[in-house]
Amino acid sequence: MKTAPLNHKAGRSGRRHWRGIVLAVLWLCLPLPVPAAWDLSVDGDARFQWTDWAHAGAGIHRVGASLRKTFSDARGDRLVLFGLVEAQDDFSEIMVHELYGLYKGPLGAWNVTAGRFGLPWGLLSGFSASRLLYEVPHDRLLGMDVDSGLKISGVTGALDYAVSITQGYGPHNTPHDWGHGLATARIGFTPGDTEEFSWGLSAAWGRSLAAHVEETTAEMETAGPEHDGERPWRRVLVGLDGTLYLGRWLGRLEAAGGRVGGLTMATGFAALDFALWPRLDLNLAVNAVRHGSDHQEAWFVGFTAKPAWFTFRGGYRYAGHHNESRHEVVFQIYRLFAFSR
Repeated sequence: MKTAPLNHKAGRSGRRHWRGIVLAVLWLCLPLPVPAAWDLSVDGDARFQWTDWAHAGAGIHRVGASLRKTFSDARGDRLVLFGLVEAQDDFSEIMVHELYGLYKGPLGAWNVTAGRFGLPWGLLSGFSASRLLYEVPHDRLLGMDVDSGLKISGVTGALDYAVSITQGYGPHNTPHDWGHGLATARIGFTPGDTEEFSWGLSAAWGRSLAAHVEETTAEMETAGPEHDGERPWRRVLVGLDGTLYLGRWLGRLEAAGGRVGGLTMATGFAALDFALWPRLDLNLAVNAVRHGSDHQEAWFVGFTAKPAWFTFRGGYRYAGHHNESRHEVVFQIYRLFAFSR
């Protein structure tokens, strides 16, 4: 992968910013008492895939290990330190996916997070498909699901909010300076006491890399070096998401649109889970992206079984792009180990 020329001035500025963030977090830590709790989690995701009725293979899709340390005082949790390391595709890629410190204000009305964290956007704020058999469109919208920077968030009554300023590099790239600059924000509303329904409004503005997005559109591939996937893409986006719990049904919706790389982008995502039995769910998901004149769609139908010691998922995936299509049958064995002290 090509890298941008080293900008020494920007690099010194970036280091000063990071030193300021680290010093601020350390200063907030000083009055904390000694008591702390540890949480360790390790999970593994192994898959068998049969593609286009001709190619079959199995391997380790992803392995993750996370460590969380929580400092508390008489009023509750005050500081959370968290790190997540992941290995992908039979350990061919190992990276620090998340690494941050979170300081909680009174009653959670405001919180400050510094480091590499999940971006406050749409369903990403409370739902991740990284261990599921289908994808959500945030990679096409933002170029990533996590990034490094500073975030302010909180909850007040039925409202929750989060605003972040990050570098725009994601977890797959090594920055040479402070970054391209990406701002994301989300405000959510969860009415009532049962929390059966919630919705959120998101916005993003700035630039971020797209080199690790698996597929780029035909327009980007032919638009020249200014739209190369290894260069930052300018993004101006808004999105609306909703989550509904209704008896045995769980539904998720997200729609977003704006401009990415100078082209209009619109995305739609829907997922529906039905609890057939206590340990068996049926799953359906649809993901569609239009970028300029390029259109892609993906469908998934499957199941999730939860025996005593592991989770077993399986299903059929269809992906369509222009006049091409891909069919895939996939099975997954997933196991999570968690330890607290």
